[in-house]
Amino acid sequence: MLKSAPAVRLAALAVVFWAAVAWSAVAPLDPADYWLEIATPVALFVLLAATFRRFRFTELAYGLMLAEALVLVVGAHYTHERVPLFDWLKDAYGWRRNHYDRMAHFCVGLCLVIPVREILRRLSPLRGGWLFAISATVIMAWAAFYEITEWWIAALASPGAAEAYLGSQGDPWDAQKDMLLDGLGALAGLVLLATLHDRALERR
Repeated sequence: MLKSAPAVRLAALAVVFWAAVAWSAVAPLDPADYWLEIATPVALFVLLAATFRRFRFTELAYGLMLAEALVLVVGAHYTHERVPLFDWLKDAYGWRRNHYDRMAHFCVGLCLVIPVREILRRLSPLRGGWLFAISATVIMAWAAFYEITEWWIAALASPGAAEAYLGSQGDPWDAQKDMLLDGLGALAGLVLLATLHDRALERR
């Protein structure tokens, strides 16, 4: 059984996630896009719940995955190209586009590279530079796969929903820039959090 304090903290993370999902479901900006977007964080939660007894991550990894899920939930509610704070930043700094989608892709790498690193560290002999490199490579591979599935889903969706889901905002290099930011986020996460992650693994 889980110790009481970790159990309470993990339960609190679940409550925060479902509260955010409930908030996001109230009058989303683009209902058709909403269901496409919210499927990813909900599926992640279901997967983690289903595998919890067989593979229990560190609290650091769960916290980072919650942070990523919240980024996706906000993007689902507003669409990734119309989040109000980033509309304000766009006007304030004269940007050509709402950059929430760019930030969200950076967060994919930043928040998910540590869970990937944990899986590899616990289930493989990888250590040191190889662990660093393969963890970052997994995120880059996921980024490429995600861009491909975005294309497939958008092709099957209605034109309006597809445009909101892709969030390219007229940039022909949007997919490539998104993948780059996923990779840069992964490198940042490894540099900033690897030592803290090692300590968390030692306390398990």
